[in-house]
Amino acid sequence: MLTRVTLAATAALLLVGIGGTAMAQDSIKARKDGFQTSKNAMAEIKDLLGSDKVAQVGPAAQRMSAFAAQIPTLFPAGSDKGDTKAKADIWANNADFTAKAQAYEAAAKGLEAAAASGDKAATAKQFAAVGGACKACHERYRAD
Repeated sequence: MLTRVTLAATAALLLVGIGGTAMAQDSIKARKDGFQTSKNAMAEIKDLLGSDKVAQVGPAAQRMSAFAAQIPTLFPAGSDKGDTKAKADIWANNADFTAKAQAYEAAAKGLEAAAASGDKAATAKQFAAVGGACKACHERYRAD
């Protein structure tokens, strides 16, 4: 009887481990997709600002702020393994990492508001702030 219990417990632990690995890989894919969406939005906004289409910046900025709100949830324990450029500092300094993600979200929301105002100079200034928020996180938490 002990052998059956041991086998069942071992099987359960293996399933949890496999499930955890799958969840970690799903998190890596979700964050890669989200960061690519943000990168594409930044390029779109740069083009829009260059062609004086400030009013059209809002939707791209909204995509960035929506993703930014998810960032802290996309780095669960175990998602440091696999095809990722995430540094171990994310998990070691999670409060700072989360604060940087929140700063990115706030900057992107500020960009939405600036675009809604129609003020090109304010929108361009806030666009630079979004870039600064991205850079602050990448410098510390992303391996290139």
